Amino acid sequence: MESPLRHRLFTVASFSLSLFLFTFPPAAMADAISVQISNSALTTASGGTVTFDGTVTNASGSDLNASDLFFNFFEFDPSITPTQDLGVVADFLIPNNSTSPEVALFHISLGGAAPGSNFQGKFQLEDTLGDQSVTKTVTVSVLGSTPISEPPTAVLLFASFCAIAAMLVKFRTILP
Repeated sequence: MESPLRHRLFTVASFSLSLFLFTFPPAAMADAISVQISNSALTTASGGTVTFDGTVTNASGSDLNASDLFFNFFEFDPSITPTQDLGVVADFLIPNNSTSPEVALFHISLGGAAPGSNFQGKFQLEDTLGDQSVTKTVTVSVLGSTPISEPPTAVLLFASFCAIAAMLVKFRTILP
């Protein structure tokens, strides 16, 4: 038969170990792959296309080809279309613990958008081993300014009648 003291010590030790493990999370490890965008905000005309350039850093533990990488695009407006260029236009090696030269990563095609509009979206780079980069945000702005709406004709006509009526009332009080 097990002694109550031994059972109590086991319970306290188990609780202490659990508390220790949940209090101190494991140390954060460096990203296995990462992407750096040269300019995260670009401008184009309505119906135009912008290309985001940048570099890719490989710390996955093995050499990767550009064709081993793909982008996950999300939270983009449906009127714009992101398309991957990395590894599609030209394939090249990115050795382990190195950074690629600056290349075209992806481009975004804009549909017909109002001048002055801004579109944001997020992306993440992933490799065939399942490693993922940190999520990043890009912005595409449409050239031109947002048109200032004119007041409706009815409002102008009403304001004119009010001004004329006010003037007539004022002249009646001046004239006998």
